[in-house]
Amino acid sequence: MDLEFRVFNRVTCDYVSCDLNMRLNKYIAQSGVCSRRHADELIGEGRVKVNGEVVRTPGIQVVPGDQVSVDHQPLRASELVYVIMNKPAGVTSTVEDPFAQKKIVDMVPSRLGRLYPVGRLDKDSRGLIILTNDGDLCQKLTHPRFEIEKEYVVLADGRVPQSACLRFKRGIKDQGELLKVTSVRIQGYRGDQTVLQVIVKEGKKRHLRRLFAYVGYPVRDLKRVRIGNIRLGNLAEGEFKIVDKKIIYGLIR
Repeated sequence: MDLEFRVFNRVTCDYVSCDLNMRLNKYIAQSGVCSRRHADELIGEGRVKVNGEVVRTPGIQVVPGDQVSVDHQPLRASELVYVIMNKPAGVTSTVEDPFAQKKIVDMVPSRLGRLYPVGRLDKDSRGLIILTNDGDLCQKLTHPRFEIEKEYVVLADGRVPQSACLRFKRGIKDQGELLKVTSVRIQGYRGDQTVLQVIVKEGKKRHLRRLFAYVGYPVRDLKRVRIGNIRLGNLAEGEFKIVDKKIIYGLIR
């Protein structure tokens, strides 16, 4: 009889077929605990058990019927889920924040399982963000070598001149970090405020807010409208949709 490795799909509330054998580090990542690289660290630290025995080899194969645990907590590989959301302002995108009044992970139904936001979008900002339980993807999408473009619409105080746009592209040093944009274009003015289209390939903490404030034009509103070739489109604030894995993985090809 052919063996079949079946994992629980939290989207359909059913079980689906998977590869017969799976490397231990991949199994941990697919369970939504962490990235595969972090899983290697957990295994090396002796925090992972297979069938009750500590295992320190990331490449060991997990087969149907094996019981895997991390820090004594049993795991099961879950179907990978990919979600895009239009995050409203005032919602925290970090998973663990005891002081957050509202977190983005609380805005998706529990049937999707434990999801993690990919990259940064600070509490006061809004717009497109990706959530997934694919730990490998999180690591890849946030790695600088992929240089994924992120497009924002920025409302800044003051009438920003072209000379300031050149400064944004040239960059500034703040707290030991170089902050700059890939491109910037003035879209228009609203009284004493300026609307700009900004593209960056980096994601330092409060990147654009720090840059604009340093140059003298504080940000009043910041909305991310594109990540790579994925656009926010007409997705309403607070709404989300599940997208195909191929669409998300297309960002790193």
